[in-house]
Amino acid sequence: MLKKIIFSVFAFLPLMVVAQTPVKGPLDGKIYLIDVYKEGKKKSFDSDELKFNTGKFKSKLFADWGFTKANKYQITSIDSTSSETKIYSWTTESVSDIKETMTWNGTIKGEDIEGTSEIVNVKGDKTYAFTFTGKLKGKPAKK
Repeated sequence: MLKKIIFSVFAFLPLMVVAQTPVKGPLDGKIYLIDVYKEGKKKSFDSDELKFNTGKFKSKLFADWGFTKANKYQITSIDSTSSETKIYSWTTESVSDIKETMTWNGTIKGEDIEGTSEIVNVKGDKTYAFTFTGKLKGKPAKK
């Protein structure tokens, strides 16, 4: 009887481990260094680090603004018509500690990232709007 129990545990152990492994998306494990601009401005407002990991997105800069949780991101489209590289469009939304909502929409082409983000208060009023551009971490920026 003991042998059957031990065999059963070891026989099904790999299945249990595989079932717990998160699905890796095409952006997972990537970190982008970006410059953030207030909407309509040419001078950089600040720099940020965007992390994509296990289906979640996190901004280092805006964590200091109360957007502390990593939130799920969604790939909204994949353009593979170019033979060189795929273009990923993505979106995510997070809620701050004071119930503001921050929405991110971006495009990633190769090592480049760009997009927009905005913060809306509890009343539904847009309080901030940003644009951003950047590169995959570890890659030199274009001059």
